[in-house]
Amino acid sequence: MKIKTLTQRGKYTLLAGVLGMSSIPSSAIPTGMADVSLPTVAQQTAKIKGKVLDARTGEPVIGANVVVKGTTNGSITNFDGEYELTAPIGSTLSISFIGYKSIEVKATGDLQTIKLDEDSEALDEVIVVGYTTQRKESLTGSMNNIKSEKLKDITTPSVENLLNGKVPGVYVAPGSGQPGSSGAVVIRGQATLNGTTSPLWVIDGVIVDSTSDDDTSNPLSSINPSDIVSMDVLKDASATAAYGIRGANGVIVITTKRGKAGEATITYDGYVGWQSMPGKLDVMNLREYARHHNVRADAHFLSHSNQFVNPDLLGEGTDWQDELFQNALMTSHNLSFTGGSEKITYAFSGGYMNQDGIAVGSGFKRLSLRGNVDAQIKSWLTGGINFSMTDSKQNVGADNNIIMNALRSQPSTAVTCPDGSFDGSDDQWMPENPVALASIRTNNNKKENFRFSTYLEATLLKGLTLKTELSTDYNLNKFYYYEPDYQFGAKVNETRTGKWTKTDTKYWSWRNILTFNRIFAEKHNINVMAGQEMSQSHWETQVSNATGYLSNSAQDPSAGNINLSSGTGMQNDNSILSYFGRAFYSYDDRYLLTATIRRDGSSKFADNNRWGWFPSAALAWKISNESFLKGNPVINNLKLRFGWGATGNQNVQDWAYIALLATKPTPWGNGVLNGNTANPNLKWETTYSTNLGLDINLFDNRIEFIADFYYKKTKDMLLQISLPAFMGSSGQGAASNPWGNIGSLENKGIELTLNTVNIDTKGFQWRSNFVFSLNRNKILEMDTETGSLPYNLRIGDDDMTVTNSMAGHPIGQFWGYKVIGRFNEPSDFYYKDANGALKEVPRPEGMKIAEGEAWLGDYIFANLNGDDVIDNNDQTIIGNPEPKFTYGIGNTFSWKGFDLTIFLTGSYGNDILNYNRRFLEVSGDNGNLLKSMGYAIVEKIDPNGPGDYRNFHVTGGDPLCPRLYTRSSKYKNWRVSDRYIEDGSYLRIQNISLGYTLPKKWLQKTPLQNVKVYANLQNVYTWTKYKGYDPEVGNLWGNALYNGIDYGRYPSPRIYTFGLNVSF
Repeated sequence: MKIKTLTQRGKYTLLAGVLGMSSIPSSAIPTGMADVSLPTVAQQTAKIKGKVLDARTGEPVIGANVVVKGTTNGSITNFDGEYELTAPIGSTLSISFIGYKSIEVKATGDLQTIKLDEDSEALDEVIVVGYTTQRKESLTGSMNNIKSEKLKDITTPSVENLLNGKVPGVYVAPGSGQPGSSGAVVIRGQATLNGTTSPLWVIDGVIVDSTSDDDTSNPLSSINPSDIVSMDVLKDASATAAYGIRGANGVIVITTKRGKAGEATITYDGYVGWQSMPGKLDVMNLREYARHHNVRADAHFLSHSNQFVNPDLLGEGTDWQDELFQNALMTSHNLSFTGGSEKITYAFSGGYMNQDGIAVGSGFKRLSLRGNVDAQIKSWLTGGINFSMTDSKQNVGADNNIIMNALRSQPSTAVTCPDGSFDGSDDQWMPENPVALASIRTNNNKKENFRFSTYLEATLLKGLTLKTELSTDYNLNKFYYYEPDYQFGAKVNETRTGKWTKTDTKYWSWRNILTFNRIFAEKHNINVMAGQEMSQSHWETQVSNATGYLSNSAQDPSAGNINLSSGTGMQNDNSILSYFGRAFYSYDDRYLLTATIRRDGSSKFADNNRWGWFPSAALAWKISNESFLKGNPVINNLKLRFGWGATGNQNVQDWAYIALLATKPTPWGNGVLNGNTANPNLKWETTYSTNLGLDINLFDNRIEFIADFYYKKTKDMLLQISLPAFMGSSGQGAASNPWGNIGSLENKGIELTLNTVNIDTKGFQWRSNFVFSLNRNKILEMDTETGSLPYNLRIGDDDMTVTNSMAGHPIGQFWGYKVIGRFNEPSDFYYKDANGALKEVPRPEGMKIAEGEAWLGDYIFANLNGDDVIDNNDQTIIGNPEPKFTYGIGNTFSWKGFDLTIFLTGSYGNDILNYNRRFLEVSGDNGNLLKSMGYAIVEKIDPNGPGDYRNFHVTGGDPLCPRLYTRSSKYKNWRVSDRYIEDGSYLRIQNISLGYTLPKKWLQKTPLQNVKVYANLQNVYTWTKYKGYDPEVGNLWGNALYNGIDYGRYPSPRIYTFGLNVSF
């Protein structure tokens, strides 16, 4: 007898009939089940109850998923970690929660207590890599991931500071302590001479323009750090090649918070705190200044003053640092909403941050709103939108020059007069009242940012998806400056001046990505991606300068004198068209291969050089998965990595390859002349990188060690070439200099990371983290007229070469003279050569031996070119701002809800050019000076003898300093020399954070899910030999070729904050 096989639906219908039911809904029938024989006896079901606890702390785990394996039947733990569901006795329960290792248990009729162990790897298991994600264990390139758990309790208004000391190969130096300012971020050394060293920042798939940063204005300040879930740092070319022409400086991918299915969660995170000066420079008080004034008067530098007849009777005088710098408040409040269903999830957040500056007139405010929605539109189609809006305002207040004015202002002058108006010196030169200028000037930046992206992703076939994504980034930047007329003592300014600058940037991109991902025969894992992307950037600026205002009450440019005002504006566009592909193959999870190819076309180059190829490949061998190591009780993971690839840089002026016309004023009106010197042969700047890496985990992952060795070579460096004046590069009707490919440079280094779980027992845990970075930079070729790139720094009428870049040396070396001695005796002006002949010691060109020229007590500078004259040809390398290595050390302790984190950062072997001392050690100057300033005492040998130099010698004073001199001295003892180079090495306690999370049982009868209070202290203490405010100098004015120069740097404050994090 032949029996027909019942369908799955038929079997359930038959069962319904046996049980006396008319039907069973389709939704109740498990899907994906194979046809099986109908059981004769139904399995016994019961109510299954239990509790899920944290195995280490014993606290309830709220929101854990408890599901009957193979079904959709499940439950979620409540505030007490309890769950209840109906399931067959003996069925398998699967328990999971993010951050914990999933486990399976058999269902019983008894109350079950289940303990979950933390999974330290689970939080780091997925990393965003070139338009896609990849599990950490499958990575073949060099990249690091920082999750939000490692960023918690760090109170900083700008995201780049979150990386400081936490990622090997990433050097972060805050260029200024100004609220809302930018820090220099360098990944694996400076790879170009042109433009910024900043990496490419990608936020939720949207590329952010960070090339316009300087030491005050920071485009990244529009990002709210509280919204960040993870930061993925892509370092070697095998990881960054997918970004092609924009990946040469590395890539940092930021992922913000997204919604999760389940009941809505509301979270508040906020803190309040204050900031203070960590220290002051030791300048003279009034008594010390009066004594030194009398010394200068005795030396006939100026006349004696009646107010300084008896310095001992004077008080401390005005401490201008105390007047300019102050304790300042800061506060931040963030509120977020997340939740959703199986079909749609959402996340919205709003934030407010207000940071007053420690310097008068400075501060930063930010309002931010962010949201995203992800939806399962069809069974085969998902989609979503992301948006963020930011409105910020930065008051610059005290800039570099105002801070220098405060240091140089005499303590004999008050800040204000008795009537409350600002004071100034009446009888001698001094800088403008710095507190007054910081108070009465308008000097602020306003920024509005709107970032939006939307996507659709369709599953075409099993393992085959197509994703299309459109993203935009709009920035509206406005800069306002106004200086009123004023009188500070004898200082009078009768001119009112104003400047408004409006700069808008618009960026959009559209990309389409086809991805195929399948596993064959359980051993062959293949992931192939092919994509196309197009993008366009638009930039426009309008500048209005005005003067001749009738009053200070109306500051619009239209209120100025139209005959004394000017305005200008310009705009530009550039675009990129790209095709790219990526393939990943893994055999048996032992041998891994990643290959990437990208072809970019840029409007910045002529047709013959417009397109560039950027390939990469990386291999990895997971030795720990070999049969001879698998299951080893000591070695949990052992992987070797090797990668190679190429990335590009298109950072060149738009239309540099084609001749442009420019209007030039003439006596007969505006005319048209050639505006630039075109170079149609411009081509890509390309960086080739090689990386060798080792990953090892030991003793049940309690020890993790990662090592990377890399070599990067940049070819065809882009740079604007200086031409001689006779070629029309300067003067009336001059054309801008051409751009060219002028040479090559290399970076090579070592990166080490060590993570350890030192103690994990009885509820107490101690974890440590150590990060070490070493980079060596060198220019290999420099095809310029002189084979070098000298760089000048102009402060007022003082214009000095401060750095130079040349073949065979690192980028941006400090450049100046070497001091080899001092003229202490008349005989020091002469020496005998190898033949015994008497010769004059080389002096600056045109200097005679005379009191107003070269004299006793002046420095002796090295005559390096041997021409017996001290001039520019005797300048040489006097220091290196690049550290020999940097490091970060972190320790985290946790016990029963308490957590304590202590984080240290350090740098060794870097030099700093202390430019402040060129102004604060001019011993004959009227301005205030450092107490450490010294001078040589020069006296006659025979008091009754002649005034000839042979009757003078140095009799005392500071053995290392020159005689009394002023900045008008012809000899220029204050010229840039190695006497201003200082050791910038330091070790800093960067952050101490103490938090306490309330036990869950305390919150049982409240709507609260989680409550944490914390306190944070930043910039705690620094060990350093550097004499300035802060050894973390960074790049002056955001220029990489001014790296390590300290001129009036806004000090980094010490910050104390108290915070609260609540979820309900």
